[in-house]
Amino acid sequence: MTVLAPRLTCSLIVISLVGAGCGHQATLVRDATDGGLVSYAYQTDAEVLASSGRRDAFRLIAEKCPNGSRIVREGEIPKVSTAADRAWRGQMGMDRLWGVQFVCE
Repeated sequence: MTVLAPRLTCSLIVISLVGAGCGHQATLVRDATDGGLVSYAYQTDAEVLASSGRRDAFRLIAEKCPNGSRIVREGEIPKVSTAADRAWRGQMGMDRLWGVQFVCE
């Protein structure tokens, strides 16, 4: 039983580190001194405004702009060209990207 305890402890540490690395669903795509662009993946139109990726994106914006921010533009970011998607017959993946461009106040 004493041999299993260190292995179990190591396994739990590895699992927790892997899980912690997967916590961010948004990415700061463009970082500028006065703002930037964050993006997150979504699959359906209903997920655009109500996803954990959106909450994560606005958390990144709040970290970047502690005095507040203003949304300049947001919308879908094309991942691949239409011609490439046609050539691959829609096999490029179902995830879509939503981008939020912002400026810090």
